[in-house]
Amino acid sequence: MGRLRSEGRLKTFYYVIFLLAIFVSIEKRSCYKADTMVSAHSKKAESPWGLKRYEGRVALVTGAASGIGWAVALRLRAEGAHVWLADLGDRAKTACAGEEMMSPLSIDVRDETAVISATVIESSGHIDALVNCAGIVLEGSAQATSLTDWERVLAVNLTGTFLMTRHVLPHMIARRSGAIVNIGSDAALVGQRNQAAYCASKGGVAQLTRAAALDAAPFGVRVNCVCPCFVDTPMLSAWINSSSNPEEARREAAATQPLGRIGSPAEIAAPVAFLCSEEASFVTAVVLPVDGGATAQ
Repeated sequence: MGRLRSEGRLKTFYYVIFLLAIFVSIEKRSCYKADTMVSAHSKKAESPWGLKRYEGRVALVTGAASGIGWAVALRLRAEGAHVWLADLGDRAKTACAGEEMMSPLSIDVRDETAVISATVIESSGHIDALVNCAGIVLEGSAQATSLTDWERVLAVNLTGTFLMTRHVLPHMIARRSGAIVNIGSDAALVGQRNQAAYCASKGGVAQLTRAAALDAAPFGVRVNCVCPCFVDTPMLSAWINSSSNPEEARREAAATQPLGRIGSPAEIAAPVAFLCSEEASFVTAVVLPVDGGATAQ
């Protein structure tokens, strides 16, 4: 009997190793294709992942003209969604010019009247996924941050997320279906020097996510948050280029993340696409670090 048990355990062990090998192979191909897709400004709505989780669905992404927002829009569109890109001025219109399955919205997320019109319910009939990516960062310690700067950062990062959530949620609740993903930050989870307003705003986004998730859960609507650290976006590039030694600043940024590099927007878009999909149907109120291990230190 002991020998049979031993042989059974060995077979189970080899089976698990076999499954892990398949999973790692798939993940490597997926990450490579994700970066390839986002780096190319593709005008075709094709999914290199072979996934079509959003066919017939409508997504609304704020801050969508660049960076993480643009990567999210590309990912959802590639999986079959019609994506409404919301951004300031003509940014969204410029970004999606000539693109298939994309529509622009000119919106300032701080303006409640504009937010109400941007829910595009009348145009699309419904919104299946809302991704709140709009955000800004202004450096300053608690004692040095002006009230004007404080209010500006919170208005975009926290109030903007709240307003979008407030006006989209009722439509999702009425349909008893939908998912919201807010883009937070590692600054929502740990304190950072000279980032008083930014930390406060992103910490608020994390807690708003949890509260809204509990409110919406009885109606089948899910709310989650993804928290990146350093990601290669125009916002990060502007911060690095403003330093006295941009090359050194980039190296230092990469070194703060245990994986030893700066993340790509596609690597944030991937978990967002999962959380908005039916594959995550039992996932809500999660504040997920996607930060190369930064907040584990």
